[in-house]
Amino acid sequence: MTKRARISVIVFAGVLLVICVALLPAFIKARSTSAFIPCVANLIAIDRAETQWAVDKGKTNGTVPTWDDIRPYLQGHWTNGVPICPDGGTYTLEPVGESPRCSLGDKDKKEYFRHSIP
Repeated sequence: MTKRARISVIVFAGVLLVICVALLPAFIKARSTSAFIPCVANLIAIDRAETQWAVDKGKTNGTVPTWDDIRPYLQGHWTNGVPICPDGGTYTLEPVGESPRCSLGDKDKKEYFRHSIP
C-alpha cells in the first residue's frame, strides 16, 4: 500500500469517526424516547374520551370522570379498557377541562400534549 493510500484510509476513518460521534447523541435520544409518542397518544385519547363523556352527559368543567365513565369512549385494546403507559407509568384522570397526567411526570410529554390538543 502506498503512502498516499494509507493517508486516504486514515482520513476516511477519521471522518467516519467524527460522523459517528456526532450522530451518537441522536441515537441515544431516539432510543430513550421510543415510548414518548405512544404515551402522548394515550393521553390525547383519554382527554378526548373525557371531553366526549362530558358533552354526552352534560357535565361541566371541574367534574372528574371515572375510568368506567370514559371506557365506552376509549378506542383501543388495552387491558380492562384502560390505556397503559408504554414506559410503565399510570394515567390519572383529571377534572374535565384539564389534561390527564402520566405518573412519570415527563415535562416534555406535558408540553407536547398541551400543544397537541386542538
